[in-house]
Amino acid sequence: MKKLFLLLVAAISCNLCALAQDNLVATLQHGSNIQAFYGEDALSTAHEAAADGDVITLSAGEFNGLDMTKVITLRGEGTERTHIKNHVTFTIPENSHHTLLLEGLNISTSSYQTVNIYGFSGSEKVVVSKCYFDVPGTNTPLAFEKCNASVMQSHVIGAICANNGSHVTCLNSVFSFPLCKGNGKFDIANCYMNAGEGDFQYVHYSTIKNSIIHTRNPWLDITNSFSHCLTQGNIPVPVSDFGWVLSADGDVWNGIVEDNYHLSEEAAATYIGTDGTQIGINGGMYPYDLTPSYPLVKALDVIGSHKNGKLIVKINVK
Repeated sequence: MKKLFLLLVAAISCNLCALAQDNLVATLQHGSNIQAFYGEDALSTAHEAAADGDVITLSAGEFNGLDMTKVITLRGEGTERTHIKNHVTFTIPENSHHTLLLEGLNISTSSYQTVNIYGFSGSEKVVVSKCYFDVPGTNTPLAFEKCNASVMQSHVIGAICANNGSHVTCLNSVFSFPLCKGNGKFDIANCYMNAGEGDFQYVHYSTIKNSIIHTRNPWLDITNSFSHCLTQGNIPVPVSDFGWVLSADGDVWNGIVEDNYHLSEEAAATYIGTDGTQIGINGGMYPYDLTPSYPLVKALDVIGSHKNGKLIVKINVK
């Protein structure tokens, strides 16, 4: 804890310097050493100076994206504050033993570009936590290529693909487009999926449980394993194996799914998953929450100067 606090203070010192230079700051942590970079291209310059295993932390604001080729931890101040825009891809070098970790970021593409995350052997590890992806369209997805990935407490506007043997675990996340065609597989638990009729026909040999498929007549591939899921209309698998199926007539979701993908109080007590908690994003071990898990500086006040010239700073960290 003491080491974390000292590193945090060092990062704050960099941010203090940044106040006089630019509002956009990327801090690069390599061991106990911290550097600061400024401006819209701060992420690019920090990445250039980084080594595998380093941590890059972004301030609030909009940063230009890039082709990232180093396995780092990349953190932001939250999906409503830190935005990476334009083109962005991630490539994990072959034989890397580090995990690519993305947290607290809003990543969007321009001109309907795909966000690709590439591995080499299929064993490369990726963790996406508390992120928001805006990659609209089924032809421009968030695509995992030959890697072992986890997507947790995140929201994806656009399709998500498991390609080239990728294995993607999705927990307590919202998907506003379908899971799309690929030759990898998914393990999905406590997710909310809102897609058009027929949009689930391309997912094969995957496990989907404790989740809500908010569409009418989903074309569910029978190679998948379903358990304790909720949908509407006609399905090709036995309801007893699936979970619950609502009537295809009318807007039967009223009174079940409320704002922000929550279940109503009655529905939360009715649709119970395999672990005894409600199905959907607020059940399971990781209820949906986009708040970053690491300390954030909420207030920083310079209250005077020490007699040797050092600043006295009051810090509020939450």
